[in-house]
Amino acid sequence: MNTFLNHLLLSMPLQGLLWSILLFALCLFGVHFTILAQLGMEYRAQQKQKNVPKKEEKEKPTPAEKPSQEPIYYIVERKQRRSKPSYGEPKEIRFKSAE
Repeated sequence: MNTFLNHLLLSMPLQGLLWSILLFALCLFGVHFTILAQLGMEYRAQQKQKNVPKKEEKEKPTPAEKPSQEPIYYIVERKQRRSKPSYGEPKEIRFKSAE
C-alpha cells in the first residue's frame, strides 16, 4: 500500500497538477498583494496632502488690471451651398470583356 501512495504522489501528471495549483495560488496572492499595496500608497498620499498646510497663493491679476490690449476680432465666413439645377445623365461603365 505504501508503494502505491509513493507512486501516486511521484507520478508526472499529479506533479504537474500540484505545480499548477501552487503557481496559480502564488500568482493570485501576488496580484492581490500589489493591488492592495497600490491602494494603500494612494491613500497615504491623499492623507499627506490633507495634512500639509496650504501656502498663501498669489492673487492672480484680474483682466482689468492687465495692460489693456486691442481687442481681437475674427472674421468667420460661412460656406455657401450651391444648389444644382438638375442632375446629369448617369455615367455608363463598360468593362473590358475577355473575348
